[in-house]
Amino acid sequence: MADLEAVLADVSYLMAMEKSKSTPAARASKKIILPEPSIRSVMQKYLEERDELTFDKIFNQKIGFLLFKDFCMNEIDEAVPQLKFYEEIKEYEKLDSEEERLTRSRQIYDVYIMKELLSCSHVRKHLPFSKKAVDHVQTHLAKKQVPPNLFQPYIVEICDSLRGKIFQKFIESDKFTRFCQWKNVELNIHLTMNDFSVHRIIGRGGFGEVYGCRKADTGKMYAMKCLDKKRIKMKQGETLALNERIMLSLVSTGDCPFIVCMTYAFHTPDKLCFILDLMNGGDLHYHLSQHGVFSEKDMRFYAAEIILGLEHMHNRFVVYRDLKPANILLDEHGHVRISDLGLACDFSKKKPHASVGTHGYMAPEVLQKGTAYDSSADWFSLGCMLFKLLRGHSPFRQHKTKDKHEIDRMTLTMNVELPDSFSPELKSLLEGLLQRDVTFYQMCIWFYPPPLIPPRGEVNAADAFDIGSFDEEDTKGIKLLDSDQELYKNFPLVISERWQQEVAETVYDAVNSDTDKNEARKRAKNKQQGHEEDYALGKDCIMHGYMLKLGNPFLTQWQRRYFYLFPNRVEWRGEGESRQNLLTMEQIVTVEETQIKDKKCILLRIKGGKQFVLQCESDPEFVQWKKELTEAFTEAQKLLRRAPKVIGKGRTNVVELSKPPLAHRNSNGL
Repeated sequence: MADLEAVLADVSYLMAMEKSKSTPAARASKKIILPEPSIRSVMQKYLEERDELTFDKIFNQKIGFLLFKDFCMNEIDEAVPQLKFYEEIKEYEKLDSEEERLTRSRQIYDVYIMKELLSCSHVRKHLPFSKKAVDHVQTHLAKKQVPPNLFQPYIVEICDSLRGKIFQKFIESDKFTRFCQWKNVELNIHLTMNDFSVHRIIGRGGFGEVYGCRKADTGKMYAMKCLDKKRIKMKQGETLALNERIMLSLVSTGDCPFIVCMTYAFHTPDKLCFILDLMNGGDLHYHLSQHGVFSEKDMRFYAAEIILGLEHMHNRFVVYRDLKPANILLDEHGHVRISDLGLACDFSKKKPHASVGTHGYMAPEVLQKGTAYDSSADWFSLGCMLFKLLRGHSPFRQHKTKDKHEIDRMTLTMNVELPDSFSPELKSLLEGLLQRDVTFYQMCIWFYPPPLIPPRGEVNAADAFDIGSFDEEDTKGIKLLDSDQELYKNFPLVISERWQQEVAETVYDAVNSDTDKNEARKRAKNKQQGHEEDYALGKDCIMHGYMLKLGNPFLTQWQRRYFYLFPNRVEWRGEGESRQNLLTMEQIVTVEETQIKDKKCILLRIKGGKQFVLQCESDPEFVQWKKELTEAFTEAQKLLRRAPKVIGKGRTNVVELSKPPLAHRNSNGL
């Protein structure tokens, strides 16, 4: 029976893998719903105050670039050649083979540079690039020098040509509105287990298990690393768990295909969850046990990719500290990534001195208590690991001893003798690594195919029942208190560039198409709907958009209304309603934050003891509405205190206006 369950678990997992490669409609079991276009009013202010509305910030985001490109392709003819040139350069920069870069660079030069020079319009008309940029590329090509940044001068000048009037026209367009819609979705992500379809277990660690999973709204496959909060508390591992999340956030930005990166982190009442790149090719320890030792040629390939992964970490001042074959995972194409940053450490401000890692791979300076070290420790561990790939054991476990103290003693005192079968180049590399001399050469990696391609249609991991699970009796007496949960209040995280890349690769086009159809249908059904923002044009409206208002006589029902904030008042109306309601700043006593059923709300206390409760539909909206309402109220109070008091009857709490209609009222709203 157990064997049958294991087979079914494997089949379910493999089917999910295949489904993730199919069409977007088949990938997603949930739909991403973009908010109404009116969200632009709130999001533009929200992003502007965080300096997120610059050309560079938007252009360098995946979704921002796609929308900017779409805008230029349809509206700005002179920008099209620059964007095509830019994309060609970016594709060139991804090439790792010098031979491929030489071929592609000549093609780019002929199509985008020489063609313009020959037409005598290189500077004056379409591509305003400088002679300096031309000379830079020509000089390098003449010497057959093709570094990845060969066309960088052109990148700078392309961006300079787009960031002025063209970018301003984009900000005024519907494409920027769509960017605001997508950005609102991104900034309002609150993940739970319901957002994933969890499949078989693929690994286990000290605090929990790793599962294959599929994200419901995009269909993308990930690895979900779940740490048990009770087990963490029992082993006093809170610092380690939180440190792993910090280290992953540091290394998961920028383009690095050699580290298992994190896209999301979230937690449930009893679990901490990391959503990581799924590596379905097994680890090097698994393949070492299945196929035996690797050849020097194979090892060279793996060493190069691991070195690039370590350099990515070290450039961000992260020392890994746990390099070993079990932590090097293969993808389906045979390329490797470094995984499990539980012991990684930031050395940007203070060098670590703790003795952590796996015995047989730890550097001498790590073993010597109280000795500070930096990234050099990883290079020693790399030497130990490469030796194991070649010989089947660590250089300090030649007799397969399991005595940790003996292994540590040998690491500190023994000189490693390298076999005569190793080539002079290999000996030089290992001697340099094991003596912490890191001036070794960097090797080409993509020019040769990976030495081991994991078989498709197989899980390439231990049987689910062999991996096993934790005994719940171990943590039966452990209770999670409010103080324990407080430790994890800032644990949730979304890596923006990775979320945008995931969306762009899966459902971006389908969601945009559906949203366009829905918005057109809404406008056709009711001309007033979908144009709520028109009322604010030409007036002193600070901000406008949908919010939920606690309504009915008993204040128990949320009513969705469209609000306008002016310096001296708040107006709102229901969908399809012609009448409006008005609340003046003079009537408001305080603007406060409150909470109703775990949802943050804005509480306006009104003269006469009444309350006005508002709830926003996303986090950015709540932050911005609360800020703008508070500032408008504060400024209005200052003006009222300076103004002469009017003798006479006060206004009623809420004024209902039915005439004249919104479109015919003046900027004072009366």
